[in-house]
Amino acid sequence: MKPDIIDLNMGCWADSVALHGAGAGLLCAPQKIGEIFKRLTRAVRTPVTGKIRLGWDESSRNYLEVAKILEDNGASLIAVHGRTKTQGYKGQADWDAIGEVKSRVKIPVIGSGDVKCVADIDRMKRHTNVDAVMIGRAAIGNPWIFARKDSHEVTFEDRAEMIRKHLARSLEFYGDDVGFQFFRRHAHKYIHAIPNASEMRNALANARTKEDVLETLERYECARSLAD
Repeated sequence: MKPDIIDLNMGCWADSVALHGAGAGLLCAPQKIGEIFKRLTRAVRTPVTGKIRLGWDESSRNYLEVAKILEDNGASLIAVHGRTKTQGYKGQADWDAIGEVKSRVKIPVIGSGDVKCVADIDRMKRHTNVDAVMIGRAAIGNPWIFARKDSHEVTFEDRAEMIRKHLARSLEFYGDDVGFQFFRRHAHKYIHAIPNASEMRNALANARTKEDVLETLERYECARSLAD
């Protein structure tokens, strides 16, 4: 498949993953992490990277140990989410801890956690000195954040175009039935910042086909044109 990188996600906190020793569950076995990275980096030429959390819980914050093990066993990059497994997404991400990792290793470090708007990107960089910033939840409904646009700066026209693109690609990738189900989970996120969009939101929530979505967009576009 010729990927640019192979990334091992040791940050997934879901019990269905972590309690089986995968995802953040690997943080409880640092030596196993080292063995995995040693074997992988020897077996492939593709850069191998890893994403971690600060540890399993507050009493086992072993992020510095894990970061050093990753570096010593060939990792090309480390992404650090500034929470423990047990925190999930609760509480405040510990940017100081992310900065500690950056100061202790020589490989690039990416910071993750509580980057909610464009200003947070530079704020995290200044605070932690990381090489890059990872954005997850803030991009749901606002992928324009990667172009340094906050939600209120995005026009309805751009949103409508993205909804159509997202729908088309979801159907193409997953197939009509599953693709439409996955798309509908995200559709309303694109319009949460649009004024007077409750009717459109309800229509998208009740849409059953691709045509329903496209017709909803067209009706709203026509209504906006008449209002203008």
